[in-house]
Amino acid sequence: MELFVLKTDRLRASERRFIADHLTRPESDFQRSLLAGIVTGTIAICLDQGEIIGWARSEVWQGIPTLEAFVAPAYRRRGVATLCAAGLRTEGVFRDYDYIGVFRPTMVSLASRLGLIYTSFKRAPDGSWVKATA
Repeated sequence: MELFVLKTDRLRASERRFIADHLTRPESDFQRSLLAGIVTGTIAICLDQGEIIGWARSEVWQGIPTLEAFVAPAYRRRGVATLCAAGLRTEGVFRDYDYIGVFRPTMVSLASRLGLIYTSFKRAPDGSWVKATA
């Protein structure tokens, strides 16, 4: 396996399309932005034999960095998301911030494994993101 950390806008069009088609939740904000060619932030991608099998990414949203990740089903529970997120942390993506924003329960556990302080957000009925309450 190989890990690469790069600015998301440096992904080739074919890589953006592959991630959008195979490694995002359908209709997710990230999938829509990839398909529209609007990509910001930093992404760590993990490859196995040249194929992208997972990623973690961060972009500044409402003044804080986010943490999102997705791993191909055949590679889940093997530490791929943790490896990718650790790559982001090693590159200093979260260094200048007191906490990060996460949007799914799986990202809460990932942020915790990396020792990151986080605020959890959830989707409101109107489609916006609001702070989740415990």
